[in-house]
Amino acid sequence: MAQVHSNGAQLGELADLIESGQVKVGIDSVYPLADAAKAHERGEAGHVQGKIVLRVVE
Repeated sequence: MAQVHSNGAQLGELADLIESGQVKVGIDSVYPLADAAKAHERGEAGHVQGKIVLRVVE
């Protein structure tokens, strides 16, 4: 099994592309951290169209 290692420079470039709008991230739903169980249930239910995001700070 291969392991992936984060590369800070590449992550910075990716962040710049997202911020500029050149790369778009599809978001299915956003949940506060307190509702992590609900977010997990959403993922298990299937038919997710994008990422499920946990909001850490309100």
